[in-house]
Amino acid sequence: MTKAQQDPIAHFLDENWFIYRWLTSQQQDVVLRFTRTFCDATEFWFSPEIEAAEELTWLVGANAALVGGAQPTNCFAAVRWVYLVGDEAFDGELSGDARGHSTVRLNAIDLVEESCERIPGQQIAIHEFAHVLDEMFAISDSTPALREALELHLENRRNGIEDIIPEAVFETMIEQDSRLEFFSYVSEIFFTDPHGVLAFYPPLYADLVAIYALDLATQLPQSG
Repeated sequence: MTKAQQDPIAHFLDENWFIYRWLTSQQQDVVLRFTRTFCDATEFWFSPEIEAAEELTWLVGANAALVGGAQPTNCFAAVRWVYLVGDEAFDGELSGDARGHSTVRLNAIDLVEESCERIPGQQIAIHEFAHVLDEMFAISDSTPALREALELHLENRRNGIEDIIPEAVFETMIEQDSRLEFFSYVSEIFFTDPHGVLAFYPPLYADLVAIYALDLATQLPQSG
């Protein structure tokens, strides 16, 4: 029997998480261990319109594993509560938020859609856990490449040039702390469109490879 046939979490992720099949067997093992530990230690709350399904917790844990698996996060032990909610919780404007490093809220509908199907630049769980990682280790502007890539993006916007971050996202960035939001948005893109990050600014891609210990441009096919 294969690992996916023997392990219910592996089987579920193989069927419902687009990136799982592109990970090596060793990387899959890391994800599975992280997911179990994270789910066992975290309290999940479901809003009334969201069915309290264990599979949703596995999706949260698996995406968190991509973000925190290579760093000393202890499987994001600092995250004590995860709230899985519906569209109305964010008034249609956001899909999630992270409150410090202890609480994460996610739109469960977006979580499922963006996990099942590869949507370049979109994975709300990645985004919010990148905020948690940044809260823990102050990563967002810690390297020259991260700072230079943000300046390149801002310069592109000033000159009306499109790049990997959509204009609607840019509006959110300037309303909040652009350094923090930029790191989380490029992390979303790294896991869903790594070739886009590499084309945008190769030193940024190299830094994200170092942070996440995944060279995804060599593992995932190009999007589209």
